[in-house]
Amino acid sequence: MKEIGQVIEKNGIILKVKFSSSEACHSCGLCKINEEDLVLDVIDECNAKIGDFVMVEVERKDFYQVTFLIYLFPLISFILGVLIGYLIGERYRLDTQLLGLSIGLVFTVLSYPLIKSIYKKLSQKQKFIPVAKKIV
Repeated sequence: MKEIGQVIEKNGIILKVKFSSSEACHSCGLCKINEEDLVLDVIDECNAKIGDFVMVEVERKDFYQVTFLIYLFPLISFILGVLIGYLIGERYRLDTQLLGLSIGLVFTVLSYPLIKSIYKKLSQKQKFIPVAKKIV
């Protein structure tokens, strides 16, 4: 995935790049909303200066891994919780719908601290940090 943004700050090899909102970048979840624009930390591979416009790339594979973590993991946790609740309800002759919903919600809530922990570990790996490839 490629986006063009403007360098607003430089700290060594890390740039803060401001992007105008686009559908692809806005839906990613890696960016922080700063009023109307998105600001993202990127690795400088093109020797950019403040004010330059740069082409920023994120590998599709890495993008999909983070997207799965943020959006699909809670859904899978919920479905797993509902199934476990239903099976427990059937076994002990309890209200399967209420128990399934309750355990599904608990699993969903518990998935968020786990996601945060995994996301912190992933964000420390350089391959998950977007890269400014060239000045445009």
